[in-house]
Amino acid sequence: MKIKIALTFAFIASLFVYGCTKQGDVGQSSLLNLITETPGPNCANGGIKVVSGVDANRNGVLEDNEIQNVKYVCNASSDKQVIMYFPANGVAYSTSSAVGYVDSVEVIRDFNILNYANADSINFSSYLQTTDPNVSCTLNLYDSTNKAIINNTALTSNSTIGEFKTTSVNFLNDVPKATIKLGILAKSGQEGTEVRYYLPMITIYRQ
Repeated sequence: MKIKIALTFAFIASLFVYGCTKQGDVGQSSLLNLITETPGPNCANGGIKVVSGVDANRNGVLEDNEIQNVKYVCNASSDKQVIMYFPANGVAYSTSSAVGYVDSVEVIRDFNILNYANADSINFSSYLQTTDPNVSCTLNLYDSTNKAIINNTALTSNSTIGEFKTTSVNFLNDVPKATIKLGILAKSGQEGTEVRYYLPMITIYRQ
């Protein structure tokens, strides 16, 4: 099963994602605010400030005392670094499949690593969330052209609040040296338990 939850983008975008207990009762909401970060000490060239937490008082607003995580996703500082966001960053994607699900929208079409001269490393990042802390959310980059997972791209989290994860291994040599449709395979650690991801991106570093 896939769920798309629309984000309203202006300078501030908010995502309201409802969690459930293991028994299926509706629990507290996890809230996420995406705020445009102007150039400054946090991001030299600007970017996105990601603020998240649990709506303890259930009023639908992420208040200061409810903030649990603050992250910055900064724009590339030079031609030595290229950040590529997947196209549907106004949407959170969800699956309850233990086999894995590849969405047809979250795709970078005609991706070819050979187009990035002097690339010497690459990583994959995203926010991950699960509705049950005993069930993991796992993402992999997926070569939709050849129907294959790209090795060393796994991101895993058991957080019930959006957790930013990034790959620790340089998987440049695992990326096909050809034009492919680059997608994402999302998987729940248990069939029927919903997991989510949002703001997926790849970062290519050049020499």
